[in-house]
Amino acid sequence: MKLNHFIAAFVLAAAPAFAQDNVTLGVLEEKVNKLRAELEDLQFRQQKTDKAIKAIQADLKELRRNAGTATSDDLKTLEAKIAAVDAARQKDNKAIVDELAKQLSTLGSSAKPPKPSATGDGKEHVAQKGETLTSIAKQHGVSVAALKKANNLTADTLAVGQKLVIPK
Repeated sequence: MKLNHFIAAFVLAAAPAFAQDNVTLGVLEEKVNKLRAELEDLQFRQQKTDKAIKAIQADLKELRRNAGTATSDDLKTLEAKIAAVDAARQKDNKAIVDELAKQLSTLGSSAKPPKPSATGDGKEHVAQKGETLTSIAKQHGVSVAALKKANNLTADTLAVGQKLVIPK
């Protein structure tokens, strides 16, 4: 399902920015697990909707076979079933989008990387797309180890927009 891919892509894209903080990572994992559970529930409801559609299709096939004997009440009943299934599908789609938007907004606002340990003696650098700790360290004439130490980094990953203190 496309939603699964979206969640996985978001988590993979956001993980480098937050991987430095185990508490934040735990919160992220908890939220992702909650989203997965909700997704499983929505997939179950989707299966029920698919079964309802198949039942309606079977009813429609039967009506076509008995075209001369189908009454207007039969057609109205079928139209009502179709409308109910369509409304349920639209409601589920809205629930998916609303819940995802809510969860994604809380992920971004609740997870903040730790503050660098430098005292302001160094310069600040904002990580750009494609930059690595190695390229930033070379650009500023410092070692990767010094850069990691000054910013309390335990991993070699960076996020676009992540602020780094460049030690002197």
